[in-house]
Amino acid sequence: MIAGDHDREDGSGDLAAVEREARAWIVRLTSGTATHADAEALTAWRAQPEHDAAFLAASKLWRQAGIALPKQVAPALVRVAPRDISRRRMLRGAGLGIASASIAASGAALVSNWPELGADYRTGTGEVRTVDLPGGVRIELDAETALDARTAEAGTLVLHAGAVAVTVPADARPISLTVGATHVATRPGMATEFVVRCRPAEGLTGWTGGRDAELSCLSGSVEVVAEPGAPPAVLAAGQGVDTTRGAGGVHAIDTATTAAWRRGLLVFRDTPLSQVVDDLNRYRPGRIVLGSSAASVRRVTGIFHLSRPEEALTSIRTALALSEFRLSDRLVILR
Repeated sequence: MIAGDHDREDGSGDLAAVEREARAWIVRLTSGTATHADAEALTAWRAQPEHDAAFLAASKLWRQAGIALPKQVAPALVRVAPRDISRRRMLRGAGLGIASASIAASGAALVSNWPELGADYRTGTGEVRTVDLPGGVRIELDAETALDARTAEAGTLVLHAGAVAVTVPADARPISLTVGATHVATRPGMATEFVVRCRPAEGLTGWTGGRDAELSCLSGSVEVVAEPGAPPAVLAAGQGVDTTRGAGGVHAIDTATTAAWRRGLLVFRDTPLSQVVDDLNRYRPGRIVLGSSAASVRRVTGIFHLSRPEEALTSIRTALALSEFRLSDRLVILR
């Protein structure tokens, strides 16, 4: 679906036509039927600066109007294979089923994670970006990150997806960052560097836009409030906290490996394969899908280059003795 084809087939036209196309995109993305093809087409459309500006303006107006996004996901249709089906066809069917589930999940996420599409700063798969804000504040965005920098409230950031590393000079005004229900703030007059990683909350909460955060303080000090009404926790350099329900409190971190993506590396230390796959998917075109719960809990330790995700995938598959099933060059199922 290419929004506004009837208005602008050659990319020319006046501002009103661009604004109509931007509104058409919003209607499409909030219809409950948006697909990955729509997301890719939107990315291509927003490549032109005037298109991107119109989309951001329309999305902010949409959110200010308080229009609710659909949070219901249509039940999946399940087909039962005949008993005499061959093993090859069964494997193919299982692969297609997993692929369909992955695409359906991505489509649902596309709708429920609407704020990501209208964020002020976004990075794509494999893209790392640095943004300099007034006052000497520097923000480094990891791949597939969406961040709002609310100009009406100077120094206020909202992380919708991905991860950021924030560096704040001692003479800069304090920075506050919100991710889901969690709020983190720097302290006046103190040079500070911290990293925040955002991920969907566990269970249904994550499907409806809930976010958990993993926070690490590399230098200086930050104050963290995990949820409204919770007592604040103060993190010093070398400390972190995870807001996932049931996670522990303040703990020591390895500052040498925290946010290794800033140095072009992925570093895993006894990390569940499910998390490793999530990270690889942010740097590798296509999708890696885990085909069994047993595989998801396997542990991975290693250092890999972000620029060579396929090499990392091969190394991990070999080390864990996993089987691989490819439906295409981009869709890989591990079991």
